Amino acid sequence: MEMGQRWDAARRGRSTLDRAFDAVVRDAAGIAGVALVELLVARQGEGGARWESAAFSAPRLARTRRNELARELARSPAVADLPEPRRRAGHRLAPCEPALARLLGENGLQQVFLPVGGERSVLGWLRVVRDGRPTRAALATYRALARQISGRLEAEALRRELAARHRVTARDVDREKRALATASRAKDTLAALNLAGMHLMVETEAQAIHAVICRELLRIGFHAAVLAREEGMDEPRPRFRWAVSTFSPPLQAAVERVLCVPLSSLRVDPRAAPLVARVLREGRTVHSGQARAAARQLFGGLEAAQLRKLAWLLAFRHVVLAPLRCQGRVAGVLVVARERVHRSDPAAIDAFALQASIALEKARLFSELRLHQARLESEVERRTRELTRAVAALQELDRRKDNFLANVSHELRTPLVTVLGYTDLLLSEKLGPLPAQQREILRVVASSGKRLRSFIDELLELSRWELTRDRLARAPADLGELARQAALSVAPRFEERGAKLRVRTGPRTPLVLADRDRVLQVLTNLLLNAARYVAPGGCVRVAVAGGARGEVAASVVDDGQGIPPEHLQRIFDRLYQVGDAVRPRDRGDGLGLGLAIVKAIVEAHGGSIGVSSRVGRGTRFRFSLPAAGAPPGAPPAAAAREPAVTTPPG
Repeated sequence: MEMGQRWDAARRGRSTLDRAFDAVVRDAAGIAGVALVELLVARQGEGGARWESAAFSAPRLARTRRNELARELARSPAVADLPEPRRRAGHRLAPCEPALARLLGENGLQQVFLPVGGERSVLGWLRVVRDGRPTRAALATYRALARQISGRLEAEALRRELAARHRVTARDVDREKRALATASRAKDTLAALNLAGMHLMVETEAQAIHAVICRELLRIGFHAAVLAREEGMDEPRPRFRWAVSTFSPPLQAAVERVLCVPLSSLRVDPRAAPLVARVLREGRTVHSGQARAAARQLFGGLEAAQLRKLAWLLAFRHVVLAPLRCQGRVAGVLVVARERVHRSDPAAIDAFALQASIALEKARLFSELRLHQARLESEVERRTRELTRAVAALQELDRRKDNFLANVSHELRTPLVTVLGYTDLLLSEKLGPLPAQQREILRVVASSGKRLRSFIDELLELSRWELTRDRLARAPADLGELARQAALSVAPRFEERGAKLRVRTGPRTPLVLADRDRVLQVLTNLLLNAARYVAPGGCVRVAVAGGARGEVAASVVDDGQGIPPEHLQRIFDRLYQVGDAVRPRDRGDGLGLGLAIVKAIVEAHGGSIGVSSRVGRGTRFRFSLPAAGAPPGAPPAAAAREPAVTTPPG
């Protein structure tokens, strides 16, 4: 009796098939691991045959929502798009309906309809709802499930038909058992290969993947070997080498004695191996039941005696060859041999080879990534060495520059002192009276010498700072006392200008943790800068007080001409001078290094410095240093908190 007649008989007694439907759907859902598996069968209605749900399984869905899911499946619009019964069709892909996705509680679901039945007609559909679009390996798995369900339902329909007619014979019982055993074996093989495919994804090297392929196939009863493409062989039909096999060491030694060469030295040329050439040409799995012909192709040209010995050693009757793809080409051939190959085995091996190909591609990407990372690390190390050498060279050059500047400045100052001394001696007329013209010339010489001495002093000050900036002698110091010492040292300059200098210290001002000599240098430079620009008869005020956040602040305020706004951003740059804001008689008194040194010293102590000014009203410099009791690393208050314009007091 044909399969369609047995199926019709089974449909008429559908109530007796409920358990069979539930069992196959539940097994399919367990193997596929998807959100929903449903079996649709043809039912005869008023408008003709139509598809209806026979059973479904949703492992992830709570039991309380299954009735609602059953109602939704009964009115699923996607079922209406399936071809009419008894017409041959392929699988169908469709997005999952929103209502069905809502019940399943997932997004991005895709549904696959796979035909169930014989080769010429479709008697049912297997609906598989999964996350995302299925891969080729998943489709192969689903097709194998559909074939397995067809066999199980066919066996169930046959058994019930024979039981109903009381014609159960020993022959039919054996056939039923074989069908059930075949379906069970196919299910077990497919599940085992699916699990083996998961093991492949753990490996990141091609050799390790080849070993896992053979190990997993041997575990489920297959003998296997991997033929790897020879490196550098890019022609259409490259040669392949034996990379790994499931032969035990004694069996491999026996095979090599028959072949008279090691397996690792064998090369399989597709031009002499039609099975391998067919795999390369068609890119699909090939099954051969002629084991001796396959052995002659895979082991090279063998004599009849060698073939007989190999046949006795290996005891294989069937050989399956599947392609292993990597980088868009066949990178290897999976050879599977067994004494008996079942009908579903080639499809299962093909699906497993596809999973192995995905693992090989992933391993190739990992290898390229490691190589690229190694190159980057090597390049970074090389660049780091070059930069280290360049920095060391620059530091050495900077040190030599500082030493040279210090030596030159010192050597220039020594004869300049002599010139200024003799000039002052002549101007004092202790060696005799001078005519008015000579006196004026000597005054010009003295003025130029003093300017030159000022330049040299600034250069010496800069060179001393550059050479000793890493050796700050930090100790608690009274910033108010240092301000008074600086005021005493520059008092003669203020007397020459007829200006006043006042120092004020706030009560309970904490000590600062700083190098006394460097902080005194900061205060002296700020006072000399103020003396240069203060108006005759004007006043310069110095104030020291404790600030917020564990700091001590000091400010120097003059009532001079002020600094234009466009110069405030560069006032602390080296060799920068204000220009038009400087009075002609004061130009050239310095090189513009004093404020740059001040800023460098303050920041080296972990402090900050700022300036505010208004043209015609004066200038205020303010800096802060960490207090002696402040915790290490406490951030100083930003100088930008000072008002943009400061008017000096009365």
